[in-house]
Amino acid sequence: MDPQIPNRVMITGANGFIGNSLMRHYQQQGIEVVGVDLHGDGETVIQGDIAQPDSIAHLLDQCDVIVHTAALVSNALGDADMWRVNVQATANLIAAAEKHKVRRFVQISSIVAYGNAAAGELTEDHPVHADGGSYVLTKLASEHTVLAAQARGSIEVVIVRPGDVYGPGSRPWLILPLEAIHKGQFMLPEKGLGFFRPIYIDDLIRGIALAVSSPEASGEIFNLSCQGYITSQEFFSHHYSWLNKRGPMLVSTRVALIAAAVATKIANLTGTVNEASTATVAQLSTKSWFSIAKAQRILGWTPEVSFEEGMQRSKQWAADQGLLTK
Repeated sequence: MDPQIPNRVMITGANGFIGNSLMRHYQQQGIEVVGVDLHGDGETVIQGDIAQPDSIAHLLDQCDVIVHTAALVSNALGDADMWRVNVQATANLIAAAEKHKVRRFVQISSIVAYGNAAAGELTEDHPVHADGGSYVLTKLASEHTVLAAQARGSIEVVIVRPGDVYGPGSRPWLILPLEAIHKGQFMLPEKGLGFFRPIYIDDLIRGIALAVSSPEASGEIFNLSCQGYITSQEFFSHHYSWLNKRGPMLVSTRVALIAAAVATKIANLTGTVNEASTATVAQLSTKSWFSIAKAQRILGWTPEVSFEEGMQRSKQWAADQGLLTK
């Protein structure tokens, strides 16, 4: 079937890495788009709280598609905060979307839904598992709220599970690692042999746009990742080379878990946040990768930006932001 181009798209979390990139995509395509975030810009991003969707009811009436990117992406924040934002706010938003007769709801989830213990190549049919901390658990629960709406039959639902999304502006895979390397606080568990599944931001945005417009995507879940995997050592070695440093530091998972636990205790005592938590160690020790055959077959999507090109663009952005100098 021919693509169903949306009349007006709402993007939640429009100031975030993925949300902001998706906003620019639709603006460049000439498709009407409105962003919602806790902080507006007075123009295309409206200040609003998706946990209280009545405050944006006028926008819901005007949009036929919602792409829900808003989430707390953290392995360090408390359970209550993660549940409130990632699960309860999602449940409130999709209930409001049903009420206002929004046609399609695209949920941006994560490949962490499969859990950190899963191994080998995983298709969308692989069982999900909440082993990996609050982020994993709340991503699973948010998917459940969306799928429940799909079962009610009043709204079209699509779930997208991105791989390890990198590129200009990526906080977990670009900004935070560079900061930690500068401080001499970066190490890789599993001696750097954990699997990393990089997908460049532009490729992800193309995939999301196809999930929005493809009639066949309704009711489906899609992995959007790279073909296969690389090791975490291979990925983060680029960051070290950009800084003219030797590394990464490779340690056993056991040593990394001890170091992460100590760092978290110190952070708790000092009122700071330690993203290099035990959950992050588990995530970087995984031995799974993701089949993208379903996205290729139904959406006609495949990654186009090579890893080399993606990292070169990332390096240039990091240099422009002053992240490569102390």
